[in-house]
Amino acid sequence: MVSRHVQRKVRSSICTSMHTRSLAFWTEEDKAERAERGRELQDVVIVGGGIVGSALACNLKSNPVFHGKKVTVIEPSPPKQLEDANASLGLPDARVYTITPASKKLFEAIGVWDKIKPEHIAPFGHMQVWDAMGDGFIRFDAAKAQVKSGSDLGYVLEHGVLQRALALRMQELAGQDDPNPLRILSPAEVHAPSSSTSSSPYLTMFHHQVRNFEGPGEVHRAGTVTLEDGTEIRSRLVVAADGGKSMIRKLSALGTWGWTYDQQAVVATVKTDQINTTAFQRFLPSGPIALLPLRDGYSSVVWSTTENHAIELKSISPQEFVAALNEALHKPSVTPSPPQVPLLGNLIQGIHLAAQTVLAAGALADPFQAPPKATEAVGRRIAFPLKLQHATRYSKYGVALIGDSAHSIHPLAGQGLNLGLADVTSLGNVLSQGVQAGVHLGDELFLKHYDNDRKKANISMALAMDGFKNLFGPAPDAVQVARNVGMSTLNAVEPIKVYMMILGVSGYCCVHLTFDL
Repeated sequence: MVSRHVQRKVRSSICTSMHTRSLAFWTEEDKAERAERGRELQDVVIVGGGIVGSALACNLKSNPVFHGKKVTVIEPSPPKQLEDANASLGLPDARVYTITPASKKLFEAIGVWDKIKPEHIAPFGHMQVWDAMGDGFIRFDAAKAQVKSGSDLGYVLEHGVLQRALALRMQELAGQDDPNPLRILSPAEVHAPSSSTSSSPYLTMFHHQVRNFEGPGEVHRAGTVTLEDGTEIRSRLVVAADGGKSMIRKLSALGTWGWTYDQQAVVATVKTDQINTTAFQRFLPSGPIALLPLRDGYSSVVWSTTENHAIELKSISPQEFVAALNEALHKPSVTPSPPQVPLLGNLIQGIHLAAQTVLAAGALADPFQAPPKATEAVGRRIAFPLKLQHATRYSKYGVALIGDSAHSIHPLAGQGLNLGLADVTSLGNVLSQGVQAGVHLGDELFLKHYDNDRKKANISMALAMDGFKNLFGPAPDAVQVARNVGMSTLNAVEPIKVYMMILGVSGYCCVHLTFDL
């Protein structure tokens, strides 16, 4: 059930009472009450009720410091999507996320993790990464990290499962004993004015449109979000969680930088001949391919490749896709030849021979494991373009950006959602301190603490993933030999791997070898 505070309107609705209102016409009394509520000054308005936006709402209203504070979520998606998420599970969702232990800790703290049935969680305790252009590989075993988080390196969850858990928690928070419980406006659309720079009077993104957002001025220390039906909502702080094409970011004049990769990621679900408990990733010349464990014997495929190849992978038959996948994962590696330049060649050959000796010893402890073979492709195959995009600033007076509205990175490390959840933790902590200190939550200098905390980490991750993408792309034999030497040596040095895993599960390592969509 969707929260009794969630109003189901064809265009937009506002939670205004303790009773659920059905799909009926608004009475004049309803309209007057809604208009009055819209004029009330909110403390925080979150535009976008996806996973990151919902997590922030749960984070704030789960914190006793925010008891009595007015927090509103504007979610444009129809309630039907949440109802579907509550239905019994059939085939796995094509959209999956890899959750790090640090992100799991956040979900536990805000009362979301216990809303997920254990059978819907696919934990993995091993990760293996290897190069198709050589024999180098690295394998991680969580049990060797000896960390408090247990024996798991990560957890694969479907989009619908996670969204459902967040919806259930928001339902609880909307009905809690609080003078101002969480308010949810769903479905609620925000429209862009006809003076928008878009060629259309309405800039459409995903399932909603943005009409207008006016930031705080010198006189009024609150921003105003205007819904599609003309309802205005004033707030000390507006948080943009409305995705990579964020209209709130655009209307706030917060710019971005970045580039496209001329690649697409094809996502699919397969059955395998063995139960998969390892996150596999192989670097192919055209891009990385990942095989991730899912529930009920399924595995998720995330295949980054050229645009033309992505179109082909989407259009071929399930049987042809299975054959192509197995070839990509199991085709014998091509061993590159050391360069023929005498000095450089001799140097790399010597390093390579030394590394082979170390590799032989290391492989005894962490041997290479062939991934399971796909037997059947099920459900739909989808593709999305890959890009790097980063906001020049994460905040200004009265506005803060989180998740994809602030940053989008290459998915080869699967940290997109985890970075967004780290934003939630950081902004939640900053706002909590602000409430206790009596600071205006939209104050620009105050929000700079969040900006400084997250920007460095997110840029580091974005550039690291960009570097990995280029390093493992098509390269001269000398580079291929060098990267295989590096992977082989790293795999053989157990203390370094353990240190990397400890950093990774703690949420501080900038190169987590996990994956998501």
